[in-house]
Amino acid sequence: MPISAHIFKGVQASLAGAVTIVTTRDEAGLPWGFTATSFCSLSLDPPLILTCLARSADCYSAFLDNPFFAVNVLSDRQRHLSQLFATKGNRKYRDTQFEEGRLGVPLLPDSLARLECRVQDIYPGGDHCILVGLVEHGEHALSDQGL
Repeated sequence: MPISAHIFKGVQASLAGAVTIVTTRDEAGLPWGFTATSFCSLSLDPPLILTCLARSADCYSAFLDNPFFAVNVLSDRQRHLSQLFATKGNRKYRDTQFEEGRLGVPLLPDSLARLECRVQDIYPGGDHCILVGLVEHGEHALSDQGL
């Protein structure tokens, strides 16, 4: 029998890892995003990353409909964005400034790193989907610390 969701979440919260906000645009061009702690590199050749998105997330359909998305790795100065993008509702989009990426995806200024990706695959993963992206553009800062 699997462990309880409460215990599993507690264990996962104790793991050190990058905090990211994954962003895209819907068919109307509006920005959508979520805080993702489940993010990792998958392959060097080709350059692939993966992140996981809850099927219950209010931004779920935007990620299914757009062939592009961005991963914004947060710096230690962006803790407020991590907390904001972990909430439901659209207030976070009104209160956040974005830059336009080369692939038309919203990017967060002052992030530690930013990756612009083309959706390579989407796999089922329990109550989440596993979003695999081919990295087409990336940049990173040399001076900040990760969150």
